[in-house]
Amino acid sequence: MRRLWARVWLRHTALVVLVIALVAVFAVVNRDSDGGHLTANRAQLRKACDGTLPYADLKRFVRDGRAGELRQHGTMLEPRRTSRSLLDCTLSWGDGYGVTVHAEALVSDVPEGMETEDLLGMAHTDGTYVAPGTTGQYGRRGAWLVTECVDGLRGRVRPTTDLYVSALVTDGDHEADNAAERAERTRAERAAALTGFRTAVHVANAITEAQGCGSTPLKAPTEVLDTYESHDDNGDWRSERIEEPGRDLRKCGWINSRSLPGVMPGAWTTLGDLQESRVLSACQGTWDSEAEKNDGSHPADWQVTGVEAASWAGIFGRTAYDSYEREGHVPGWGVSQNQGKPAGDGKGNDGKGDDGKAGGTDGAQGEDRISSYVEDPQLALWARSVCGGRDTYHRVSVIPSILIEDGATATLGAKDRAKLSRAARTALDRYLSAPDGWPKSAGCRDTKVLGEVEEWH
Repeated sequence: MRRLWARVWLRHTALVVLVIALVAVFAVVNRDSDGGHLTANRAQLRKACDGTLPYADLKRFVRDGRAGELRQHGTMLEPRRTSRSLLDCTLSWGDGYGVTVHAEALVSDVPEGMETEDLLGMAHTDGTYVAPGTTGQYGRRGAWLVTECVDGLRGRVRPTTDLYVSALVTDGDHEADNAAERAERTRAERAAALTGFRTAVHVANAITEAQGCGSTPLKAPTEVLDTYESHDDNGDWRSERIEEPGRDLRKCGWINSRSLPGVMPGAWTTLGDLQESRVLSACQGTWDSEAEKNDGSHPADWQVTGVEAASWAGIFGRTAYDSYEREGHVPGWGVSQNQGKPAGDGKGNDGKGDDGKAGGTDGAQGEDRISSYVEDPQLALWARSVCGGRDTYHRVSVIPSILIEDGATATLGAKDRAKLSRAARTALDRYLSAPDGWPKSAGCRDTKVLGEVEEWH
């Protein structure tokens, strides 16, 4: 009897061992097909994109569910390959989690909007994010920046010192059907923007170090600012509060009715870009119709109620000028396509005088009829300086108050046209000489006025 029970026990034990073994095999197979990839994916993150990614910032985005998918190319990875990119790299872990970086040595314009409204973050309906101290913004490609490689960048036929880097970090899908979900999405977007900037900075520093640029490494940002913040506390659009962190910056304080005779008297509000950059800056001032001080005041036709000023150095100047030129909004456009173009020496040796009449503007000599289809008619004045050792363009504009009914036209008389011209020149002089303004801080010198542009044709 004892022998019989022994045989039964042995058979039972063998069956249990077999079941345990099968469960273990199933677990291993299941792990390989659905999960268990975290360690391998994090190891991949350390090496991906030529080892340029910031592991500490990105490791929390790595998923466990499947093996990471890596696509990468560029002259950093394949030096003998012909490519526009130093580095193009995408690493994804599924479910909307991943990182994409792009780096190129710029031999032409910066591939981003560079007009005044772009610098102020006004080109996007909901604003954009910037990282103070970093020349760049958060846009359609994620966070982008431009930095300088003093000793030049390799990997392109034409020599250049300007490095463009973009980084897009995604952390899943964020649906927003109510106020709480919208607030959570906003927090996620802000976090993604910060991580994007930190990634772009890390990649840029890795490239400039590898290339022996001799440039000072960029500081990784610790915060981002939203250029246009909306707060819907009660879930009701009527309770929405709008905040613009760029309001009333010291560098834009020169825009007021006391220092700009000829503009609409009273209280003005100002807005400036928040990049704190050494190579670009923008300010905008607007007569505040809602200010208590302005109660009962109404601007007359052609009274200046808006002023803009912006500066772009180096490759940013070329990019901005080219952008305005495509719209026909540069001095001499339509007269000579070469007038106002970069001369290359940045010292204003362009053959024009300092009378501000480049382009042959003659609106002050007669009447001008302006159609209602012209959006924001304004008079712009361009100048060029050397700021921080770089060729730099300046553009100021004065924006008059005028209401034109649909399909109608408005007449700008000679006297009002002359007032706009004087207001634009005064704005340029104040901008360049303002103690707290960007041109002063950049040490701008050798300024040449390039001419006016009537932005209503």
